[in-house]
Amino acid sequence: MADIRKRVGKNGITYQVRYSSKSTKSGRAFASFKTLKEARAFTENLGAMQHPTGGKLTVADAVQKWLDICEKIGRDGREKVELETHKEYQRRANVMKEYEWPKPLHELKPADIVAFRNWLLDHKTRDLARRTLSSFHSVMIEMHRQGKIQSDPAAGITIRSGGRYESEEAEVEIPTDDEMRAIYAAADRLAAKNDFMAQCWARYRPMIYLAGFTGMRPSEYRGLAWAQVSKDHIKITQRADRTGNIGPVKSRAGRRTLYLPTIVLEMLKTWRKECPASDKDLVFPTASGAPMALTNIRVGAWDPLMREAKLMKTVKRRGKKVVVPKYTPYALRHYFASKLIETGRDLKFIQTAMGHSKIEVTFNVYGHLIRGREEQHKKSAEELAFLLLPDKACGKSVSNTL
Repeated sequence: MADIRKRVGKNGITYQVRYSSKSTKSGRAFASFKTLKEARAFTENLGAMQHPTGGKLTVADAVQKWLDICEKIGRDGREKVELETHKEYQRRANVMKEYEWPKPLHELKPADIVAFRNWLLDHKTRDLARRTLSSFHSVMIEMHRQGKIQSDPAAGITIRSGGRYESEEAEVEIPTDDEMRAIYAAADRLAAKNDFMAQCWARYRPMIYLAGFTGMRPSEYRGLAWAQVSKDHIKITQRADRTGNIGPVKSRAGRRTLYLPTIVLEMLKTWRKECPASDKDLVFPTASGAPMALTNIRVGAWDPLMREAKLMKTVKRRGKKVVVPKYTPYALRHYFASKLIETGRDLKFIQTAMGHSKIEVTFNVYGHLIRGREEQHKKSAEELAFLLLPDKACGKSVSNTL
């Protein structure tokens, strides 16, 4: 049996579910939720989630429970995951189940998790290994909250995203100022080429400008609604996944306000008069009102844009030389971030503008640009020293005063 209790604490009102658990000394376990609806959903699913052997779950059982919670009620008070996210979680879950776990869940020790990590690194790509271990942490946290295990044996065991001598080639490619001017000029030319192109690029042109001047992710401008557009800014609250489903942004940090220059606002105002009707109120819908597919954007807009801007490169694929775009649509986002860094915006501002959930993400993606500013920081330090201690500073400004 399970019961729900209302609690008032430093974090406000929460709802605590108390339920039976053979894995605890008291025979009871607890789970807290922000809303009564979430607590009730948890109790309704609890019967199906309980394992017939009590606390002696296999790892595969625990992984499946975690998947079901993510899909059906949302983990730890969060919303249910989107279809594409669930597919990715399923891929990681299959890897966890593939490993031959030597013990049931409640007997696992840190050494067992280290052995699992080593197996991941030996048998999977480093990226998949890192993502799988991260999801395994989520499984352990969920099982601990449900009272299935006394402690998390995976705590502190991680796989770092980059190696010690990570190649410079792994850094994101960012267009130069001249290349960005070429991209915008190419969009202008394509929009004026002929009647057919004018019809296509009435939508694509403001989309390209919007992405370049806000740093929005493709999923965000594909899911952008007119209700999010104001007279001088837009509010990012939703996105379109790869299958075209509209849902909330992935993290709280993704919800943000982005201000627009007049040129982009005018383009959007003009486009709104021609925009097809959409029951989802989309800014850039297809003719039928649905979100645009990523593939269609690449084939219909991005590839022609790169050819018009003369930003193509020759690469070898399957033994043959092929000509492909020099950049992907994400280059517009990376360029926006690079200009924030170049103009001296502080890291917290950049993190917020880019919608990164953690400052570490900002460092991982753009760290090489931030590190490239050491000379500027050094100059600033010398200027400050001269300002405060003009008689002792050793910079150029001091020598000029002698």
